[in-house]
This record gives sequence, structure tokens and C-alpha cells, in this order.
Amino acid sequence: MKARETIISTAVVILICFQVIFPTATAHTGGIFTIIVSENGVVPGNVQMLVNDTARWINVDDRDNVTHRILVDANSDGIYNGSEDWDSGNLTHQCEHINGTKVDENCNAYFDIPFNETYLNMSYFNVTGTYAFLDLVFNETSESTEIVYGNVTVNPDYHLTAGFQDTTSNNEGESNDDDENENTNFLLIIAAASAIGAMVLGGMIFFGNKEE
Repeated sequence: MKARETIISTAVVILICFQVIFPTATAHTGGIFTIIVSENGVVPGNVQMLVNDTARWINVDDRDNVTHRILVDANSDGIYNGSEDWDSGNLTHQCEHINGTKVDENCNAYFDIPFNETYLNMSYFNVTGTYAFLDLVFNETSESTEIVYGNVTVNPDYHLTAGFQDTTSNNEGESNDDDENENTNFLLIIAAASAIGAMVLGGMIFFGNKEE
């Protein structure tokens, strides 16, 4: 009798440990990743974020007669102002408000792109990838335009957290994909072992009660 109780207790402890060490995965709910657009450029210029995050370009350049315009190459064809690409329109430093309402509805100080399946009408893994963008800095006084380049890389929600700045090379990214597959397979094995353990435990309890 004591041996049976010891085995049951051990099995319960093992199952609890599996649940603690390998909890059920939950999807990344998403956050806002702020990209500062200023007189000194765009910071960060190379963004690393996750699926379901929103990229927000905020213009903090308070110079007179200077506007910024963000163009994002949505389909990676090297063209930034195509029909499928994203255009912020002119971003100003601030917009005039009266009683909390914008005086000019077309005035914007920031530009958002939610990188999720619903907004982009794409499948999960089609959302992932690198999106090149331009910041067109137009000076109305001199009528000159400066171009600032940048990238937004959208990763699957494995390992990274929102706002994580990746410093690895593309080659290392390939090996990371292999690691992801190995980790996934390992977790599947653990889940199967947990299920088998639960069935064994249930059988031991059932037949143990029958013997009594």
C-alpha cells in the first residue's frame, strides 16, 4: 500500500513540474513600438518588433516649416510610393486643438502601422519580415528634401520581447530557425509524456481503488 501511494505521489509531482517548467504558450498581445522622428534622424533606425506590435513614428522635430513624411515599402519591391505601400502624409510637430478636438483633421504628429493579421489582411507568417521605410524631411523654406532610411523587422513571437533590439546577423537568424524547430519538437515530446503520465496515474488510481 505504501509503495502504491509513493508511486502516485511521485507521478503527481512530476506532472506538476511539467506544468510549471513548460506552461501553456500564449500569443503576444502586442504593444506600441515608438520610433522617434527628429532633426537628428530616426531613432531607432533598425527596429526589431513582434507580430501584433504597432510601429508608431512620432515627429518631435519642432523646426519651423519642416515636415516629415514616412513611406513604407509594404511589398518589398523597392518602390516606396506604390499603390500597396503605406504613406503617413506630412507629419508636423504638433496639431492645434480646441476643447480636445483637432482644428485640422488632416494634421498628424504621428503615424501608426499595426503589424497584425487583421489590419494587414495577411496570414501570421506573411506578416513577419523586414519592411524598409523612408523619412522624407521637407524644408519649406529652402524647398529641399532630405531622405533618411530605416527598417522595421517583424519577428514571430518566439524568444523576443516587444522592443528587443536584435544585434545578430542574418546568418545567425537561419540557425535560430533550426533552434525553434528543435524547441517545438521537444515541447511536443514533453506534452505527450505528460499525457501518458496522466493516463498511467488515472489507471493506477482506478485499479488501486478496485483492489481495495
